[in-house]
Amino acid sequence: MAGAVADGEIDLSIGEPDQALPDILVETAVRSLRTGRTGYTPKLGLPELRELVADDVATSTGHRPATDDVVITVGGTGAVAVALAAASSPATGIVVPDPAWPNYRILATRLGIPVHSYPQGGSGAGFADLARIEDGLRAGARLVVVNSPANPTGAVASGDALRSLVDLVRRHDAYLLSDEAYESIVYAGGRAPSPLSHGPDVTFCARTFSKTYSMTGLRVGALISPPRFRGDVAALHGTVAGCAPITAQVTAMEALRSLSGRGSELAAIYRERHRSAVDVLGPWAPSATTDELGGFYLWLDVRSTGHTSDEVCDALRARGVVVSSGRVYSGMDVFVRLALTAPDARLGQALRTIRAELDRLAAGPPPLDDPLYSQPKIAGTAP
Repeated sequence: MAGAVADGEIDLSIGEPDQALPDILVETAVRSLRTGRTGYTPKLGLPELRELVADDVATSTGHRPATDDVVITVGGTGAVAVALAAASSPATGIVVPDPAWPNYRILATRLGIPVHSYPQGGSGAGFADLARIEDGLRAGARLVVVNSPANPTGAVASGDALRSLVDLVRRHDAYLLSDEAYESIVYAGGRAPSPLSHGPDVTFCARTFSKTYSMTGLRVGALISPPRFRGDVAALHGTVAGCAPITAQVTAMEALRSLSGRGSELAAIYRERHRSAVDVLGPWAPSATTDELGGFYLWLDVRSTGHTSDEVCDALRARGVVVSSGRVYSGMDVFVRLALTAPDARLGQALRTIRAELDRLAAGPPPLDDPLYSQPKIAGTAP
């Protein structure tokens, strides 16, 4: 998000787990290459992987989609793009949360699709503002995006909130796009509720292997679609992507077979990092308790510094810490996003620097002899 990162800077701007690709997946990928599995797959993906994805969806949601409604995509990004193009148009529109991952809005805008927004709520029953969503639907939108755990806030929707959302879109003959990139990284344990449990006939579900299995560069995900979109999704994916990389697909099969507990392992790691971050950041930390949340991020309200998101990012970068400007995710220019995706020692060092810098900015212009100005940047210090 922040562009090139200099040597020595601590990068908290990217949602990429710092845990390595598990050895069993490395070995699977290498074996696939050495045995000559380097060609095309069927456009919709390897049949065995599509079956495994359907089984995994059944485990987490209680609904097993037909294999014909599972498409293996080029990452979760590809799944989102295909669903958005299949279910919306310039004559209708989409409704997206604010704040949110920017790709929903960027892609829709490039395709000429009107974009409406609703405030992203906190975890639980208040996750989605149904009144604002209905405003967008009444204005003509036919696709509502929901992302739980949410990027960048970490909020996790309750099953009841998603059931209400399913009921709402059904009343308007509309659809949901459920971006479930972080669905297995829930701090309270288990997997995040999905609207597939309540409305598979109106839900597109985008999943990825990137976050849970540290497979960000392998580029493989999955899209589960309502049956009536089977033809449209197949045509769009097949035309734009051809097929997802075979090495990634073979590796994804091994991940689903052998690493069923990987999400719980990451959830435990990021839960502890989140708790430590809250302790260090003090009044700058979000008010939600750790066990309400999931994913990789902290969404900090920095308005009391008197500076914009970009200005705060610049100040932190001058101290050797790279974070994302809230302006990327929201129309409100008063937030920054931190990804808790750095080894613990480096992360702790960065968090202490962030706390000190936010305190300094909030206190106003410092005197010329402020010791912060004579201290080295993080880039010049040992981890």
